[in-house]
Amino acid sequence: MNFLNRIKTKNLVKLSILFSVIIFLCVNIITNNVFNSSRVDFTEKKLYSLSNSTTNLLKNLNEPIHIRLFVSGNLVREVPQLSTYANRVETILKTYSDISNGKITLEVIDPKPFSDEEDRAVGMGINSFSATEMSDALYFGLAATNSTTGQKNIPIFSPERETFLEYDLSSLISELSQIQKPVISILDNLGLMADSRIGKPEQQILKQMNEMFKVEMVSENNNKLDENTKVLMIIHPKFLSDETLYMIDQWVLKGGSTLIFLDPYAETEVSRQPGMPPMNPRSNLKKLLDTWGIKFDNKKTVLDKEFGFKITRNIDGRDMQVTNYPWLNIRGNGLNKNEGSLSNLSTIVMTTAGSLEKANKDTVLEPIITTSRKSGLGDAQKAGDPKNDPRDFLSSIKSDNENLILAGWIKTNLNSSFSKKDGQLLKSQNKSNILLVSDADMLMDRNWLTQRGAFANNGDFVLNVVEQMVGGNALSDLRGKSTSWRPFDKIIELEKIAEEKFLLEEQRLAKKLNEMENKIRDLTQNNDNNSDVLSPETIEAIDGFKAEMMSTRSQLRSVKFDLRRDVENLKRWVIALNVAIIPIIFAGLALIISLRRKNYSTKNFG
Repeated sequence: MNFLNRIKTKNLVKLSILFSVIIFLCVNIITNNVFNSSRVDFTEKKLYSLSNSTTNLLKNLNEPIHIRLFVSGNLVREVPQLSTYANRVETILKTYSDISNGKITLEVIDPKPFSDEEDRAVGMGINSFSATEMSDALYFGLAATNSTTGQKNIPIFSPERETFLEYDLSSLISELSQIQKPVISILDNLGLMADSRIGKPEQQILKQMNEMFKVEMVSENNNKLDENTKVLMIIHPKFLSDETLYMIDQWVLKGGSTLIFLDPYAETEVSRQPGMPPMNPRSNLKKLLDTWGIKFDNKKTVLDKEFGFKITRNIDGRDMQVTNYPWLNIRGNGLNKNEGSLSNLSTIVMTTAGSLEKANKDTVLEPIITTSRKSGLGDAQKAGDPKNDPRDFLSSIKSDNENLILAGWIKTNLNSSFSKKDGQLLKSQNKSNILLVSDADMLMDRNWLTQRGAFANNGDFVLNVVEQMVGGNALSDLRGKSTSWRPFDKIIELEKIAEEKFLLEEQRLAKKLNEMENKIRDLTQNNDNNSDVLSPETIEAIDGFKAEMMSTRSQLRSVKFDLRRDVENLKRWVIALNVAIIPIIFAGLALIISLRRKNYSTKNFG
């Protein structure tokens, strides 16, 4: 105490600050070296934390995967708003590598202009972009390979996809970990395959799936799936035997990924008897749906005033433009953008779709596609009749101001729909992974594709879901997180002011530079002497232009520097404040404690 009493208050403050800085630096050095692989995520939305599903995927990898992160060294300087995102990508990839027990290796590459690294980036499908017209190409993408010939990339880490960063990375890892094409088993009662009897081609969705996966078509009489099946796709189920229903039941209870398309009136169903209408256009999976706690009325279709599709229909002998309320052009709030399979999609078209409901309060159904609040239910058979006037439905749409569910996930523990048999599962081994969709017509080309191209995202949606399911629950459980981008409004404001102030000058100098380069080229090409030797006058003119060009380039660099000077100064203050705040707090606490001790000592021993 006597030692503290002899120290002047002014010197005590200096010592407190000095020791606080030393302590702060020591703590940082120790944590960086001792706890290099340990991380604590203090972000609001846990942006740097991985889900349990991803952790399990990484721990169970059998295939070695090498990841190359291509990120330009000057990315943060040229595009400062990407700095946090770039740091997050690299941090999460290091976490992937740490958790994988050596199965994932990470290589961070700076593809500088005209370097071998840039050639590697371009060769592996990484896209470049520029901050301005005058700046060098920048790279911020990823390429990954497995031990065979498998390669997947993210050509560019777009800020719009930051919400789904973990999903995109885990999906890529999941695909590379499977050396052979995943098997997709399809039980189809709609008619996606080509049919030469009626001149119907193979539907585009099935064609794309055959390119990406090994597709196995399952007949109604085949009650056993391929042992390598990753996803079971059931389209417009009806007249299924108990044996087939039992096969589906047991597959679901094992946690098998299942994609089911129901329909209250399948307008596009291909009849098994050419020239005759289908015997029954309604899907029927009631036995399983009842056990799962789902209500699906196969006699009712959804009608929607907001999402109704504009069509041309012959009414009373005249072609008229009318809104067909049972045909839905679903967009905006009707698509759950937190769902990975829908995040980048804009429109889904469904025709005479049904509605999915929870049968009881214990049912777990997570909606991903819904109607607007201006919707109701109507007679499915009447809605599917192409001779009816769709306007007749308008008066019958009785809306409860609720969004009806058109597609949703069932992710819960389920019971069997059958009484006990030998070797039967009575309860789920794993949480179910079922997606129910209440329209099967959406799979047919008519609903989303013309000769000029796609007018809806039906095909993208189906392929996204199947890819997601191939990864099992590890991918299906992932949902979008928040983004790491938190804009500094003052910095953005200064950037805009600086850009407005200096942009015209930059454009003027760039134009002048371009003109001088053209003059030098013209002088070289139009040399008066008909030889390769330039005349003295031409050389003198070229030297003059080169000197002026060097001066112009210097001015252009100065303008670019001025363009960022105010912004950089503000950023330095922000960084300095963030770095200094902890030492200042420690110094303040140390000072308060020291002064209190000094006062205490003076009172008791003075």
